[in-house]
Amino acid sequence: MDINMDPLQKKMLDDVFDAFTMLTDGGMVTLMHVDGGFTRYTKSAVELFGLPGEYIPNGAMNWADYLHPEDRKRYMDAMAPLLSGGTQAYDITYRVRTVSGEYAVFRAVGAVLRGESGAPSLIGGALFNEGLTNSTDPVTVLPNKHAFADDLSKRISSESGVLALQVGISGFSEINRVHGYSYGNRILQETAWQIQETLGGRGSVYRLDGAAFGVLSDSLTREEMSAIYDHIRYRLQRGVEVNGLNNVLTANGGLISTYSSDVDASAIMSCLNYAYEESASRKHGALVDFNGGFGYETSEFLEMFSIIRECVYDGCKGFGVEYVPVVSAETGVPTGVEATFYWEDERYGKIDSATIMPILERDFVFEELGDFVLSKSLSDAVKLLERDPDFFLCINAYRLQLESDYYVDSVLLALEESGFPASQLSLKLGGDCRYVGIERMKDIIDALHENGILAIIGDFGGGTDSISFLKSELPDAVSIYAHFVDEIADDPKSRELVGYLTKMASCYVEHVNVAGIDNEKLRDIVSEMSVTTMQGAYFSEPLSFDQLVEKYYSA
Repeated sequence: MDINMDPLQKKMLDDVFDAFTMLTDGGMVTLMHVDGGFTRYTKSAVELFGLPGEYIPNGAMNWADYLHPEDRKRYMDAMAPLLSGGTQAYDITYRVRTVSGEYAVFRAVGAVLRGESGAPSLIGGALFNEGLTNSTDPVTVLPNKHAFADDLSKRISSESGVLALQVGISGFSEINRVHGYSYGNRILQETAWQIQETLGGRGSVYRLDGAAFGVLSDSLTREEMSAIYDHIRYRLQRGVEVNGLNNVLTANGGLISTYSSDVDASAIMSCLNYAYEESASRKHGALVDFNGGFGYETSEFLEMFSIIRECVYDGCKGFGVEYVPVVSAETGVPTGVEATFYWEDERYGKIDSATIMPILERDFVFEELGDFVLSKSLSDAVKLLERDPDFFLCINAYRLQLESDYYVDSVLLALEESGFPASQLSLKLGGDCRYVGIERMKDIIDALHENGILAIIGDFGGGTDSISFLKSELPDAVSIYAHFVDEIADDPKSRELVGYLTKMASCYVEHVNVAGIDNEKLRDIVSEMSVTTMQGAYFSEPLSFDQLVEKYYSA
């Protein structure tokens, strides 16, 4: 294409273009000189897309025509605020048609340079060929969770700091069920664009699992990211339109930031996911900031958690198993124990499971730790059968384990290797287990029963799902939600509620357990209720195996 440019303007355009080229490290550069009326493209872009030339007069070619029809509006919406002064940068992913007629996925990143009047003078950026690779989500054409983890690692190693947001949609599976997956994919695409548009080039957006998205930013503060989340949440509440239907969406969000280089990306992702799920399950979608939680400074907690994860990989180094006696409500004599774990380290001391379990149970390394606790507690329990043939063992089952198709098989294998009787093993399914779905829980309990293993519904009363399980007559026992027990000594209403729960549970199951009995007054109150067993600090703190034998089974 013939060009007629002022030599000085052309030189300025070329100098800036060369600078962009050096900075992009392999990206295809595009630079629009708004005042000069020309846009320059990298030669490789001209050849790949079949453009008219490297220098193209503004208005002679519409770049949007080269984009996939579904991506054109997003592109135009991203460019409009650049020209009007609403934003300074952009970061958007779209599909571009190549000379072969096929579409390839590109990430476009750039910024605007303004003149003295504040009007745009130069708009420059780079195109990075993402392709539909292992790092690209095919539905939204955003970088996927693998790219998210890689970019997190790069930020950690560069010591530039990490600011990460996770945003997701509640009830998305119901949208797929009612309208179909194609409709659901459109929801995801529109949601992805709304997040990108709100972010306005101040960070990068990723598609994570399900209906969740990740955001990373180098330029925003936590307060600014929080404000962005609130805006995204508001926009989704107003509705996302697909096929003429307005879909009102409920957003959930988790936030984390750290400047520590002694952490790994997986630890950050686990903590971020914890904050996100807290938003979804307990905060009605309000943003949960992980920073400042757990009684530790965030960087210190992340460093500790990174070490813990490495210890799990290293044969569960530093981990041990302790036992909480479960006593008969009638006699006060132990009928068995509930296994729990701890981690001990010279730097951090002894850390109990309650401190790290909320994060660990969302981390895939927990499968290995869960196998360790199962194997160790079963091998210890076998040694007590000669002293007490009726001794029973209770082990907690966590959400991540129940999501595995092989969990029940792993329990059966551990039973076979230990020789402990299946009929004297109980698996306690805690409150978070309900997130795997009622039908999934029923299938797991059926599988346990088929092999003679008992099932306990933990945290009973903490959710309406508990009653659904009782009506199905599937569990063998329930354990009352410990939060209720703390208040029954001084609060008549709480006492009445716990009494009601124990009475209702006893109508459906043979055994009702109450945990959190920390003093004599609580014991006396609960003893008058419809319970069979109790546990808590009043009877015993968690004991090592040797302490358990010495205290209860030495005679």
